[in-house]
Amino acid sequence: MNWIPLNDTLVAEGLNAKEAAVVMESAEELPGICRGLAARIRSCVLAGGRAVLGGEDETYIPEALRGEAVAILRLRLLVRFALVVTEERKREAELAEQRLDAIARGEYPLPEDTVAASPTYHGRPQRWASPKHGGII
Repeated sequence: MNWIPLNDTLVAEGLNAKEAAVVMESAEELPGICRGLAARIRSCVLAGGRAVLGGEDETYIPEALRGEAVAILRLRLLVRFALVVTEERKREAELAEQRLDAIARGEYPLPEDTVAASPTYHGRPQRWASPKHGGII
């Protein structure tokens, strides 16, 4: 699975030129917002139990979740900088949040997931018998 950094390049992808100019004027807040969203996405991927985290550092997210990251990041930035938020953008962010929740519950597999190792216990099943044999065979 390919991992991409969640940074200001995705901000430019999700906003129009006027909105991007306003956001980039206060660029000191942007890395913190990106790190917080990347942590949320990575925790959902890890909680799903179907994939192993990758990337070079904690800001990398699966490329398959790029659209979800852009939708959520766009809404957070528009609200933060008091810009116009349309119903369509709200709905896109809501759907992205729902998909992240589904990934965390393990209901939505990511492409090329590698299942994390988990312990498996094998043993002989118990069978019950008459009390003269002690109850268990």
